[in-house]
Amino acid sequence: MSLIKHLVLRIAVVAIPLLGWYVYSEIAYKANRMKEHPTDVGLGMAILLTLILVFLFVGFVIDLVVRTRNKQKQIARIDLVFIILFAVSILYFFSLF
Repeated sequence: MSLIKHLVLRIAVVAIPLLGWYVYSEIAYKANRMKEHPTDVGLGMAILLTLILVFLFVGFVIDLVVRTRNKQKQIARIDLVFIILFAVSILYFFSLF
């Protein structure tokens, strides 16, 4: 596969869980607004987003190790970019907790 296909595949792997999280959070916020006594949905959504990012981070680290062992350096560089983005996001959310 070409580098473009690997990049598109990785973007899809990241976009699908984040899009699912966004849709679920909108549903949860709407249901929370309709309650007589609203609760704190934002904290649950932040924890869920952090868990999603941690799982994606671990998956990309494992893929980075596999690609490095197989001497696929350019694909490993793509993984490294995603790992850096996830690390910054995860550290930001952990600092908020």
